Parts: sequence; C-alpha cells; structure tokens
Amino acid sequence: MNLLENLNDVQRQIVTDTEGQVLVLAGAGSGKTRVLTHRVAYLVGEKGVFGSNVLAITFTNKATAEMRERLDALLGEEHGVWISTIHSLAARILRRFGEYIGYDKNFSIYDETDSSRVIAKVIQEAQIDEARFIEALKGHISKAKNEGMSPEEYYHEINGFVNDADKIAKLYARYDELLQQNNAMDFDDLLHKLKKLLLTCDECRVYYQNKFRYIHVDEFQDTNRVQYEIIKILAEKWGNLFVVGDDDQSIYGWRGAVVENILNFDKEFKDCKVYKLLENYRSTSEILDCANNVIMNNKARHEKKLFTNRGKGVKVEYYNAWSDRNEAEWVVGKIESLVFYNGYRKSDFAILVRANSLTRIIEQTLQSARLNYKVIGGFKFFDRKEIQDVLAYMRAISNSKDGSAIERIINFPARGIGDATVQKLDYYARERNTSMLKVLLELDEHELYLPKGTAKKVEPFAEIMRDLYANKNLPVDLFMQYVVERVGFEKYYTANDKEEEVARWENIGQLLNYAKEFCLSHPTYTLQEFLETVTLEESSKDDTPYDKDKVTIATMHSVKGLEFRVVFIVGCAEEVFPTAQSIRCGTVEEERRIMYVAITRAKERLYISNPQKLYRFGKVQDCLPSRFVQEAKGELENSYKLFQERSRYLDGLGKRPTYLDDEPASSRIKNNASTRPQPIVPKPKTAKPVAKDLTGFVAGAKVKHPNYGEGSIIIVIGEGANATATIGFPGLGVKKFILALAPLTLIK
Repeated sequence: MNLLENLNDVQRQIVTDTEGQVLVLAGAGSGKTRVLTHRVAYLVGEKGVFGSNVLAITFTNKATAEMRERLDALLGEEHGVWISTIHSLAARILRRFGEYIGYDKNFSIYDETDSSRVIAKVIQEAQIDEARFIEALKGHISKAKNEGMSPEEYYHEINGFVNDADKIAKLYARYDELLQQNNAMDFDDLLHKLKKLLLTCDECRVYYQNKFRYIHVDEFQDTNRVQYEIIKILAEKWGNLFVVGDDDQSIYGWRGAVVENILNFDKEFKDCKVYKLLENYRSTSEILDCANNVIMNNKARHEKKLFTNRGKGVKVEYYNAWSDRNEAEWVVGKIESLVFYNGYRKSDFAILVRANSLTRIIEQTLQSARLNYKVIGGFKFFDRKEIQDVLAYMRAISNSKDGSAIERIINFPARGIGDATVQKLDYYARERNTSMLKVLLELDEHELYLPKGTAKKVEPFAEIMRDLYANKNLPVDLFMQYVVERVGFEKYYTANDKEEEVARWENIGQLLNYAKEFCLSHPTYTLQEFLETVTLEESSKDDTPYDKDKVTIATMHSVKGLEFRVVFIVGCAEEVFPTAQSIRCGTVEEERRIMYVAITRAKERLYISNPQKLYRFGKVQDCLPSRFVQEAKGELENSYKLFQERSRYLDGLGKRPTYLDDEPASSRIKNNASTRPQPIVPKPKTAKPVAKDLTGFVAGAKVKHPNYGEGSIIIVIGEGANATATIGFPGLGVKKFILALAPLTLIK
C-alpha cells in the first residue's frame, strides 16, 4: 500500500517530515486526522520504526478509537503503536510506577461525585458552614492541579489576590491527604501525579523517555500547562515532537486549556518546522467565508484563511427574530421545509446554542411540531445515580482502601446506617491503620472492640461485602450480574411500580448489557481495568439508540469534531454570545473561537439568528445582535463599535417590553405537525430606490418611523444604497433598515 497516495502536496510533506519538532496548523475540516494517522503509519510501515516506540496522544476516547481503527487498516492489528488520551496514558504509567509516589497499582479514579463527597468531608472537618464554598474549593483545587502546583505553590500563587488563600491551601492539602488514604486519585490528579512521578522517579522517567522516540499530539490547542510539561519531559531525549491543532479552535480555556501552548510552540522550539493545512473538505465556500470573516477579528492567532474546492453553495441566511420563541418557530419551520421539499433527514440538522439554558423553548417547539430530537451534552449515562451505585460496589471490592465507595453504598439500599455509625467505623479503621472494607470482611474479629450498636447495624452490609469479595475473580460481566442480584437492585427499583424507579432499573439493565459487550471486546480485562475504562469513558451515546433519525440540539462546545449537513446557530445576542462575563473579563476572543467552531460544523447550509427579546432568569431582556453576526456578514472588520453603543442604548430605553405581548401577529409562525410547510416562494425583485439624502443618518441620531415611532440609531453600516441602520425603539426593541428604502425621517 502506498501511504502517500491520495494526499495533497502539503499533507505529503508533513507525513514524510519525521525528525525534530513539527507544528501543523490544521484548519477545520482540513484532514488533520488523516495526516496524523498516515504519519504514524509512515514511521512504522516505511521507516521501520517499532510501533511500541511511537506514541500518539489524542483528545478523546472517540478520537483514540478512530485513529486505532485507521492504523489497523493501514498496518494490521499488531502494529503496537501507543494510542491513547493523555489521561489514559497517565493511568497506565501510574499503575506501573505509582508505588514510587505512595499509590498501590489498583488505585481508584474518582469521578466528579466522589471528589465532591471528599471535599464536603474536608469542609465539614474544618467546620466551615458554607455550601457555596464546596464549588469554589473544587475550582481552586482543579486549577492548581491543571497548572501542576502543590498546595504550597498554589498558596504563593494566589496569596494577596484571593481571599482566604491560606485556608484554600490547607483544605487542598487535606483533600489530597484523604485521597491518598483512600488510594484514590481524581481526574486532575492523573496528570498532576504523573508529572510528579516523572520529575521524582528517575527509573520511570528514563524508561519512557527511551521508549517514546516519536511523540504525536492531536488537538494541541486544547492542552493545559501540566499536559504540555508532561509531553516535553517525555520528548526530552529524542526531540521528535509532532503537534497538530488549530489555535482558532481553542475553546476550553474555562477548564484550563492554554492557547499560548500552540501560539508559542514555534518560538519555544527555534528549529521547529511549521506547516498549514488550509484546504477544507467539509464546507462550501459561502460557509467558509462566514467563518473567515469572524475569526479574522481575533488578534492572538496564527494568520491563516480556509478555502475549499467544493463550490460556492447556498448563501448563509440570517434572521433577526422578534423573540426567542419566534426564533425557535423560525428554525422549526426551516427544518420542516427542508425535510419536505429538499429531502433532508432530521439527523442532518443541528441547532447550536451557547449554553444549555437556551434549549427549553427550542425543545418545546420541536415537541409541538412532533420532530424527534436528542440533546448532546445532557446527563451522561455513567453519571446517573443508579449506575454510579452499582459501580461503587464494584470499586469498593477492587480497591480495599476506597473508603469513599464504602460511604456511598453502606446505606444503599437503606439499612438504617446513619452518618454517626459510618464515622465510628471510619475512625475505628483509621485507628488500626486498616480500611473499612477490611474491618467489614473480618467483622467477627472486631466485634469486641467496635461499639455494639455499630457492629450490629453494619453486620448485614458486611455479609454482602464478604459474598462480593469471595466472587471478585469472576469475569467482569458475571461479577456485575452477581453484584446486582446480591445487593437487590431489582427488588428496590421495581417494588412500587413508579415509572421513574422502573426507568432506573432499566438503566441498570443497559449497564449489564454494556458489561457483556465490554467482555466480548476485552476478554482479558480485569475488574480494575474495566472500572478504569468506565471512569475515563466520555460517553455520548443516545439514550434511545433505536431511533437515530433525530434533530440534534447541542452546545457549541459539545459538537467540536462533529459535522452536520445543516446547522442553525441561535441566540446570537450580545451578553448571551459573547457572554456578559467574557465581555467583563476580556475573554471575547475565546467566544469568537467558539463561534468559529460552530460555523465550521456546517457542510451545506448555515443559518444564524438572534432574538430581539430573550426570556432569561425569570424576566425579559432586550437584546442587541451579537457582534459575531455583523462579523459573519463581513460588515464589520472590527466590531467594537457595535457594543460601544450598547450601554447608551439600553440606558435610554424607557418601559421594558412585555414578553410576546406586543409581538406582531405576522411574526408568530405556527408549526403544527398536521400542516405541511408551504413552498418557499422567491421574493420579487425590489425596484431601485429613488435617490435619497442620507446625510445625518449617523450613530446617535434621532429618527422617526410611521409605524414604530421615535428611535435612536445605534450603528450605521455600509455606504450609499447599501447603507443599513440598526435602530432602537423604546418599548419595541431593535430593528434594522436599509436607509435608502426605509420611511425614516430625521428628528432635528
């Protein structure tokens, strides 16, 4: 097989340039996965490098599976290349060398719920009576670990800038101590502890530096500080570091991603070679022009412009909706029309929002039209309480030191075991330098020393745990089946025939099916390996997989890496997108990158809309169109003028309009499922306007309209016959006019 055929000239250069540091700036839809995969295959298949000496770090489990599948097809299944997310790589290394930093190889990996429970315990110990402090502390600990800082280092970082810096550092230290006692790590720990291991354990560092002669990193723009430091340590000996990404798609700053990693890579490595992949194979040129128009307004970026040979395509359509409800009805009307007249399937459509809170009216409108839909970024299967409870029983058996798992399940199903009993059991175990599970398994030996009430209350639970422990070496799927039966989950969830409870039992049934499928695919995996896979799983499976033909509703973050034939970007209003917080904090450039990602998901058709009124947080808000709408149209190269006028306009408004009460009847588009959408009739061409003196129609000028009354011009865009004005009318909202055509008169 010729690995270089079907690659364009730039792709071929990248694949064959294998030595030293290489930075590939890969625009959206430019075939970066293909290039990355072929480069790895070229190293192994053409240059004779052992697969075990090649590392490929991906951003998601889905990307890992896709790359492995492609490499299997190119090289055969025995290629031996290390392909994994960086968190999975960290877990694998820590399983082998974790004892050097005080962890047994069967350590637990805590999810969000487990780590929150430990943090709550830390705060309770410190006698801090503030529930809100839990989330704040979680944020500080995560930030510290993503930046590779110990409690002491983090204290010096925030002291003088954050209130209670000393308290935060002490609670962080205590949290770490409890995790270590439980032989557990949270998700951020996997990288934080790996960095510590590589810096302190010469044997581990030298082994992996020798092993990984060629290191590849996908989605490099999404790496955080500690990830980058780990990668640099691993690449130190051979210096063959290949990174691919797109600074224009760096949208995870809120969870620690550092866009400077990719912006400064070629500055840190002076001999670095830089390539740009700019040909887009996904979208039409109309869509790419829109994306380029938006992203060019960012200053912190590598200069690049996407192009395509797919043709011009359908024009991008914009809609200035009267309200968010009108906007949703417009979207649904478009979907029905495209399905009925253009042959699209429901699964071809994606409705993208900036935040989950904006989906309610869209969902209601889709339901009214009887259009099936799914929400990406909703409640994940493995996050459900009933699923976590089953896994906690298994985790407690796999890792005998995992006290958090014991605390979760000791009174579920209810056994009359309260917090006081759990605290006594925990204290007794720590006094004897053992674990709660060991005490429960050997309860007969401890009954004389434990408080009588405690021993009596925990005996039924201890009996269950002894039975589970005795069967822990069963295949994973059979062990899970035994756990479910022995604990009595079915009886608990089907006792009262409540629909919600029965649904929980059905979810457990799906978990049992998952375990069976897992064992068929991974027959040699241990219980510990299964639990690790589940914890690191980024599941995006639809809860009802039997009906695939559904409209997708999703946040813009959750569709990165996906593509759809038709995309609607809704809710494009100032202080919604970009968010008010990003405007205050000066992080609008990341918001603009989010818009860029959203636009480049579209393959054939793109619709962008903004509501003039938005119902949020229990009240109606008047909205200006997002600056991104103007940028997408190419009407503003630097759109700061638009939002400079925002405060003056909103302050000048009198009575706030009531939601929908004064909405024109013509704007209420009914989408009854029993009514077929009407054909789209081309609008008649407008006669050329009579010459009109537009002098005086400038931002801030007062004008009068025969129907809307008096208003103020917010901004004027364009010149002559093409000039458009955005005008705010007190009590009516914002409207846009072509000045040469509109019946507007200046108020002197």
